[in-house]
Amino acid sequence: MADTMHDDLDDGLRFRNCNCFCGLKASVKISDKRNENRYRLFQCCPKDTCRFFQWCIPLKTPVSYADDFQQLQEELCVLREELRVIHDKVHPSDQPKKMVKLRFIAWCLFFTVLAVLLSMTML
Repeated sequence: MADTMHDDLDDGLRFRNCNCFCGLKASVKISDKRNENRYRLFQCCPKDTCRFFQWCIPLKTPVSYADDFQQLQEELCVLREELRVIHDKVHPSDQPKKMVKLRFIAWCLFFTVLAVLLSMTML
């Protein structure tokens, strides 16, 4: 279960590492103040000597992932349509020709039956 949670974190938010004013790698902490910033991540000096502080800003937010997904879906639809057009050019369909032939045969059959019926009524 821990691996799954860890995998989820790897696929989630990512932050850029930075150094504090002392040159040390900044620590990431969670705000515990009871205000609108509660549970928000921030970076600070690991030794608290230089008073470095900045809010963690994700490199990609979940919303931007959703936007990327939407854009990919739209591009996929365009590519599918282009593929269909190319396929139709490479393998032209005989369906329209077959339909014309079938309609012609149907009309011929209709007029033949009509002619037979008319000749029978005249007798």
